[in-house]
Amino acid sequence: MALPRRTAIAGTLALGAALTFAGTAAAQPTAQDSGWIVVAHQSNLTEIAAGQAAQAKASSAAVRDLGQMFVQDHTAMDAKLKSAAAQLNVDLPAAPNPTQQSQLKQANSLSGSAFDALWLQQQVAGHQMALAATKTETANGQDTTTLALARSATPIISHHLQELLSASSGGPTSVNAGTGGQAADSSVPVGVGAAALGLALLAGAASVLRRRPRRLA
Repeated sequence: MALPRRTAIAGTLALGAALTFAGTAAAQPTAQDSGWIVVAHQSNLTEIAAGQAAQAKASSAAVRDLGQMFVQDHTAMDAKLKSAAAQLNVDLPAAPNPTQQSQLKQANSLSGSAFDALWLQQQVAGHQMALAATKTETANGQDTTTLALARSATPIISHHLQELLSASSGGPTSVNAGTGGQAADSSVPVGVGAAALGLALLAGAASVLRRRPRRLA
């Protein structure tokens, strides 16, 4: 009787270990979920830095107000994102991607109305890309924590984009883009900027995912 009992106990322990391992493996986020976390984090870092620059350099009260809102909202969103990343073992970059850093530097090189015009143009493109990436996550993501973050971020990003479009095109908080000399020479068309930013975001996420250690299935 002792041998069959020991065998049964060993079998039960092995089954429990297998189920625990399977549960751990299932909890790992997909490439879609991990990629969105990285992209959203770098977008948050960019918007926080851009918001701080707007508060310091903008000549328009509308742009300064938008900058304050971006700092507040994206800081709150990123705190939740970093918590989820730690829970899901997703490595987060410490800075915006090179394209985002270049755009921040370009805006910071300007002042007055030229800064306002380029800042708005960059922010419209950036929020369009962030919204598209977030909607892709809500449609294709699988991890429940990541999906919840994407769904809660969608109305916030949409609101930011609407405020930016209003400020850019004659709404109640509109900013006179003008030419400003520097703005005309330094700006990038929104469609081109958005496409370039999208490629950079995807490349950055792929790079981070490649650095993650391979896990057994």
